[in-house]
Amino acid sequence: MKKHLLNLLALMLVCLAANAQTNNYSMVTSTSELYEGAKVILVGFNESADSAFIMSYQKSSNRHAVYCDQTGSSISISVAAASSSQTEPYEFTIGGSNGAWTFFDALNNGYLYAPGGGNYLKTQANNNENGQWNITMDNGACVPVSNGGVEQCNMHFNINRSGSPLFGCYKSTSNVTAPVYIFMANGAPVVDPEPTAYPTNFTATLDLTSAKLTWNASTGDQLPKGYLIIGSTGAITVPQDGNPVANDLNANDGSLAYNVLFGTNEVAFNQLPPNSTMNFAIFPYTNSQATIDYKNDGSYPTASVTTGSTSCVLFADFANGLAPFNAFNIEGEQEWTTSIYDNVPFAKMSGYANGASVVNEDWLISPNLFALGKYQTISISFDNAYKFDGDALRVVMSTEYDGISDPTEFDWTEITNEFQWSAGNYEWQESGEYQLNNINSNSLYFAFIYTSSASAASTWEITNVNVLGDGFDAVDEYHAATFAVYPNPASGFITINAEEECELVIFDAVGRNIVNIVTVPGENTINVSSFETGVYFIRMNGTVVRFVKE
Repeated sequence: MKKHLLNLLALMLVCLAANAQTNNYSMVTSTSELYEGAKVILVGFNESADSAFIMSYQKSSNRHAVYCDQTGSSISISVAAASSSQTEPYEFTIGGSNGAWTFFDALNNGYLYAPGGGNYLKTQANNNENGQWNITMDNGACVPVSNGGVEQCNMHFNINRSGSPLFGCYKSTSNVTAPVYIFMANGAPVVDPEPTAYPTNFTATLDLTSAKLTWNASTGDQLPKGYLIIGSTGAITVPQDGNPVANDLNANDGSLAYNVLFGTNEVAFNQLPPNSTMNFAIFPYTNSQATIDYKNDGSYPTASVTTGSTSCVLFADFANGLAPFNAFNIEGEQEWTTSIYDNVPFAKMSGYANGASVVNEDWLISPNLFALGKYQTISISFDNAYKFDGDALRVVMSTEYDGISDPTEFDWTEITNEFQWSAGNYEWQESGEYQLNNINSNSLYFAFIYTSSASAASTWEITNVNVLGDGFDAVDEYHAATFAVYPNPASGFITINAEEECELVIFDAVGRNIVNIVTVPGENTINVSSFETGVYFIRMNGTVVRFVKE
């Protein structure tokens, strides 16, 4: 069969449904062939039987697959015309763009998505990141990967020899690995005209360092595919047709951009810069990529918020891993990881493994909260939940920790009792704020400490870690540089002229640890070409210098 698959493009498939009109589909071999509005079927191949299976109706947890007796690069087949059909393939409409494609099932009025919590592939009416798929191809074979951050995020065909074949979503380590093939209906792409109208009642509401935007949907003869929200501390840059604007959620440079699907009527931007006015505008659009068509004439809707002196030093919901936190294992094989349940992402730790409690000690450590500057006041809050008997989760803080070494070798202050804790049974609890004032230090870390014993091991979950700072002093003002950085700004390499051998740490604008090295006296060259554009901070021996990556 492997030889057969290598010659896949040279073969033909004809699956005929009696007394039914057939549609012709061709295998897609590159993502450059995909476009918004394309009609597709999703196909898997049974390597042992030289046969194909096409995605069909929505079952309780996954998608059924219907049999087709040959394989090849073209398919002629009738598709289901009603959601009650359980014997015909289903046709989907492609939406989105590169890195965030969507599969819309018109019969069920919903999008394919990976909910997590099992090998599930389901359909949802209101789409989110779980239903946005990153697709790469190898001779037509692809494994669509959900952007939702769930463990079971890889869409595969499962021949399921003990039962009915199906399409589901699996972990990257699963033994179910059969790829998915996308077959597109033949014919020219459908290009929709510009949306008829702007949305109405576009408003912005400030909540400390976050802006919540709401609006009423666009109406008219031509509805949009989605909306582009632009944010700027200066003038709004109006998007141009044929030039899609990528998402940009880092407000440190004074600009933001975010694309949402039609049907979404609110969005929130976090970590806005302090003491600034952020102006917002919204533009509906149709199509995608080179055919994207913005409504950009006349008066577009605008709104604005003005932030105060409070700034968001750190926010972590662990939707994309543990960063910017650092997990440090002291004892035991189990470690901090991330998970998601009921669309809520979180960091998770459990010392229960292989049917027994295991001795563990594991730290989840914040980045240096003063990497960006010194604040007169710092407040820490988070959401927590737990289940099962075992040790309580602890919270500690330190002004001595170096950010990379064994944390048990440094002094930490216990602040566990400053927070409110879950009652158990995975019931989420807001911790409340713990406030620190006038800290006389160049560094500040806090950490969650998990412990378990051979007799008891609870499971703890943490999300929405929020650190706010007030009374900001720029690092360039409260540190006197004892080393030089050049060129600054830089695009490829920077040179650090150090007076002595010491530890050097580079942080990004939200305090994430990017580089750790030990310098030598004199010139030290660091390659920053892979860094994202923005502001970074270099710390050596308690001194911090800012540089800009172009």
